[in-house]
Amino acid sequence: MKNIKFLKYSIYAGALVLGVSCTDLDEKVLDATLTENANADAVINSAYSGLLKIQTQDGVFAVQEVTTDFVIVPTRAGDWGDGGAWLENHFHTWTANSREVNTAWKHMLSSVYNCDLALSLKTITPSNKAQAQFLKAFYYYMAIDMYGQVPYREAGSDPNDFPKVWDSPTATAQIIALLEEALPNLPDKNASDPSIANKDAARFLLAKIYLNKAVFDSPSHTGFNANNADNMNKVIQYVDQISSSVTLANDYWDNFKPSNNTSPELILTARNVLGVDAVAGLGVNGMRSRWYMANHYNQVPSGWNGFSVLQEYYNQFNPTDRRILNNDEAIIKTFGSPLGMRIGQQYAPGGTVALKTRGQNGDRPLNFQSDLAGLPADGKIVAEDWLERWGIRPQKYIPDVSNMDKPENDYVLFRYADALLMKAEAILRGGTSTTTTTAIAAQLQSRQGITTIVDLSTLDGLYKARATELWEEGWRRNDMIRFGKYTTSRATMTNTDAYRVLLPIPTTALLNPNIKQNPGY
Repeated sequence: MKNIKFLKYSIYAGALVLGVSCTDLDEKVLDATLTENANADAVINSAYSGLLKIQTQDGVFAVQEVTTDFVIVPTRAGDWGDGGAWLENHFHTWTANSREVNTAWKHMLSSVYNCDLALSLKTITPSNKAQAQFLKAFYYYMAIDMYGQVPYREAGSDPNDFPKVWDSPTATAQIIALLEEALPNLPDKNASDPSIANKDAARFLLAKIYLNKAVFDSPSHTGFNANNADNMNKVIQYVDQISSSVTLANDYWDNFKPSNNTSPELILTARNVLGVDAVAGLGVNGMRSRWYMANHYNQVPSGWNGFSVLQEYYNQFNPTDRRILNNDEAIIKTFGSPLGMRIGQQYAPGGTVALKTRGQNGDRPLNFQSDLAGLPADGKIVAEDWLERWGIRPQKYIPDVSNMDKPENDYVLFRYADALLMKAEAILRGGTSTTTTTAIAAQLQSRQGITTIVDLSTLDGLYKARATELWEEGWRRNDMIRFGKYTTSRATMTNTDAYRVLLPIPTTALLNPNIKQNPGY
């Protein structure tokens, strides 16, 4: 009986079904109930661990960014083949058995499970309960955004039964209710530790939900109803309620440096500790993927030579914009080339010695280019001239030289610039505010080195502003769906199947008879 219960909760949580018969987990834990002797701190920390899983390059990040117009991960001879996993993300050819589809489901639903364990504690402080409620709401938000339906268990339900399922509109209402219940008992934002779930994070997430509510209220997630002034007024209301201590950082890069926890702009982060594995089992701190996934093998820090920004995305910036060109003296001294979107000839630390490709690839100049002539239509690069140097390389976080494998940069989840852009969008979509979009644009434009014009006078301008401000921060797919552009043909993606705004439900999850596969799959 115990193994059957675990199987059913594994399907709920998105865990792998293999090896179920070997489990020795306590039956009370499988039933999502805990004794009064449970280590409450450990359980709450486990609920937070789902935030750290988002910072790795696979799963949620792969779904939210690689499937968009921002970045592609071409196969480079034998590198980044992975059974076609990365290319099917970008080309929108995934199936219910695809790796990243399954990984994202497992990460978010197993994180919901951990929150349920915390909420089932016999004794829990109001603050810890509110934090677990917030985290559960966030994980459910991410799951609904990607899959359009989520499993859930009612309190006191028979653990032998399969979980029931909320559709997108119902889940959205439940998420809002969870956040509204949690908000009064959440702590205020800690000025030096934004990784703790807080009132401002709840306000941000509520604004994000109402911004997307017209999409989520459609089970197919297609289209966007522009005539939803009530939803837009809610966005404005919650952004305006964010506390005055949250402000834009003067320097954009303060949000991504090793000590970014001190930036007044950050509302919620996943906390990393220098020299410590962020998530047990990863082997290294997942934050390092933010430079390893794109950097060439010969760069400092070294990398895996994969992720590449598409030229059409890069072209939205002024090349001198500080948001894609951090060429501070200390950066050049330590890393050789500017951080941001790395294009052209790359250099060794100090910025004078030109780097080359590996000897096996002919010691060619390491000159990053994105000419589509070097990228075959199938995304598989075989020509030696392009093999190691094709693609503009994104690097948004400043590596922590104290420990590049296990850095202390916190992973940014919510920041104030996004909140301001949400408010501007809500105004453009019919919301009422005493603030003008011109005033919001002026705030964003006033920061150090922002040379790309911030135009928030139209929805097209707003869409571009979100692209240039929030690149690589995990919101691009969400934005493209809301603006009706996700399944529009573009230079490197021609699949226009409208149903792909939702991912397929993983095959293992369909063992729960209450879950039905999304249309089209």
